[in-house]
Amino acid sequence: MIRACLLLLAGGYAAQLSRLLPDSDLCSLLFVASIVLLCLRRLRAAGWMLLGLALFLQAGSAIVADRLLPDYAGDSLLTRVRILDFPRHTPQSVVLLVAPLADRRLPPRSRISWFQPSEVPAIGEIWQFEIRLKRPRSYSNPGVFDGEAWLFREKIHATGYVVEGKRNRKLGNGTPGFLNSLRAQFVARASAATASADIAAVVVAIGVGARHLISREQWSDYARSGTSHLMAISGLHVGLAASFAYLLARLLLGLLRVPGNLHAVAVACGVVLAAAYTAVSGLGIPAQRAALMLLVGALALLRRRHVQPVSVLAFAAMVVFVRDPVAAMAPGFSLSFSAVLLLIWLARREAGRPRSRRLAARLAEGLRQLLVVQVFLFFGLMPLCAVLFQRVAWLATPVNLVAVPLFSAITVPFTLIALCVGEWLEFPGDAALRVAMTSIEWLHTLIRLLTHLPLADLTLAAISGWAWPLAVLPCAWALLPKGWPGRWIAPLALAALILHAPRPPAYGCLDAHVLDVGQGLSVVVETNRGTLVFDTGARFPSGGSVAEQVVVPFLAAKRIRRIDWLVVSHDDIDHSGGVQTLLDYANVDALLAGERLRGIRREVLPCRAGQHWVVDGVRFRMLHPTGAGLQDGNDASCVLLVSTGAHALLLTGDIEVEAERAILTREVLGTMDALVVPHHGSLTSSSVPFVETTSPRLAIVSAGFANRWGFPKARVVERWRAAGAEVLNTATSGAVSLRLCASGGVQGLRLDRDERRRFWREGAR
Repeated sequence: MIRACLLLLAGGYAAQLSRLLPDSDLCSLLFVASIVLLCLRRLRAAGWMLLGLALFLQAGSAIVADRLLPDYAGDSLLTRVRILDFPRHTPQSVVLLVAPLADRRLPPRSRISWFQPSEVPAIGEIWQFEIRLKRPRSYSNPGVFDGEAWLFREKIHATGYVVEGKRNRKLGNGTPGFLNSLRAQFVARASAATASADIAAVVVAIGVGARHLISREQWSDYARSGTSHLMAISGLHVGLAASFAYLLARLLLGLLRVPGNLHAVAVACGVVLAAAYTAVSGLGIPAQRAALMLLVGALALLRRRHVQPVSVLAFAAMVVFVRDPVAAMAPGFSLSFSAVLLLIWLARREAGRPRSRRLAARLAEGLRQLLVVQVFLFFGLMPLCAVLFQRVAWLATPVNLVAVPLFSAITVPFTLIALCVGEWLEFPGDAALRVAMTSIEWLHTLIRLLTHLPLADLTLAAISGWAWPLAVLPCAWALLPKGWPGRWIAPLALAALILHAPRPPAYGCLDAHVLDVGQGLSVVVETNRGTLVFDTGARFPSGGSVAEQVVVPFLAAKRIRRIDWLVVSHDDIDHSGGVQTLLDYANVDALLAGERLRGIRREVLPCRAGQHWVVDGVRFRMLHPTGAGLQDGNDASCVLLVSTGAHALLLTGDIEVEAERAILTREVLGTMDALVVPHHGSLTSSSVPFVETTSPRLAIVSAGFANRWGFPKARVVERWRAAGAEVLNTATSGAVSLRLCASGGVQGLRLDRDERRRFWREGAR
């Protein structure tokens, strides 16, 4: 069982590396071949791997095939939909997961935003919407959250928004179903029981698995404190539900003096309630794993058979994978099964310890075991956390020493009581809900105190190359038995992993990264000891910014917490939208701008033609604007020339023809190695003289995919190509990274969509 599980998962993980999706016939052929190999004893190992490969590719093929047809992308579609899940709220919108009703133009599941809604839809309701959709797509940048992979594994086939108008209206309440009705009723009760939205959000998450109310700030605090796992319904919740059902069944059957095997009936009741609770919780991966392990354990208990816990875990992993192969991509899959595997390993190590009968000694032993478990899990899960999240939550051990017993003894049991009896016995249900919420308030107080400590959250550099062993070695402490030599490697490896940073460019070289920020611009320029950020991307109507999603994670993955120069070309929202985000994240030595920045309360130096500085053999020179004060409009954009030796990169902002003419009049530019195309490729920029004078090897457009302005314009693209430039567009290539050195010009050109191409992502074009 264990070997079969490992081989099956290995095949599934191998399928995730596929850059191209085979057609459905080949997927079917792979599946048939795997069944044949499984029937041949000597080739059974290959059969399990091939089965994992075939199942994942078949599931992935179905998801890709269900995506929105290109013919309908960008069109206004009037349609009727059912609300599939609880709406997620942002300051200016609600995000809805919807399914069409008898409309073949729409895919099975779409994620749409409704800005300033007239009424917030509820789960199960039927609505008429006018919507605009596009195929699933997200930003593509190295070291940044892969939004397209998330959309793929969540089986979201289109994204879009509701077009404002009077045709958007509710058609009916629909039939949400028993489970969703139960979940909605609990959400309403929990929200009404407290004035704190944060407390209600946690109760709802651990009660019915609905995490739509948890705010971005809460998730950040949970991640920093290592308590995010408490928000997922897992073995603790399912086990308590089964125990509650077992004890209640034994009590009632005993009182009624029912003949027969009361133990077996009570065990069956426990399994049934655990399965029902797993369904109510939304069938999360940890809950599925716990319910399956409980089922196998109960069957073994009733049949008086001994089964190895590792075999039970392997069986659960195989069932979860076969049911939904794409689930293996989720971090929760790896973390959930790995954590249980570590606990099984630890239980074996601790099995031979002597036990005392004295109460004080038993309490001390319990505290020791709790500490050992938390430290064991911290080191054992370190490699996965480093790879998946690029962070070390060193607060996890001390916080979980309090949080896990608190949740186990108070929060989860009383939440389950409120869930089970609240609809029929209002007073006991409300009382249990208040007790659970009080315990959550205690935990929140502790988390707020600790997460504001210095270095509460240690962000790691992106794991690559020789850093991979550093990510694996910390688990040596967890895996090696006590007394083995080499266990001291774990803390040393952890320290090395925390201190690891990518190698900066050599003296006289620069690394330039034109990030994929959608319709906007952000460029990061690194020298051997310095960092310049040119523009910060857009700000959203919901209040967030692209800088939070892209620029800050990119800098964090490179361990950059100091920005020597933050240059904001001008105050258009798609260029200056993330200024405050970067000021909050990093120490910014100098802030320069082409025009006044609204809402920024710190000294802003005006960009002026003639400003220059040299660092690490790289020269920075401002070409535009002229004048002593801050100007207004696109033509006030800062234009920065970055050069090393005879090779140069030109950053242009949103300058238009008039500014281009002025620069050509004042400056002798010459040929560029690389250039960011002015104003995203608009017809008001990239004049023929400017293009022919600079004639770069690379002309890079920063634009949003299928943006409403149609940037870059075809005439502009042809103009740059006619001048001998290779035109790259972040909308289709993802982030564009290059190294420029005095000795060799452009080196190491990397297109993120091409480097990380997978069959569910759009490739570089």
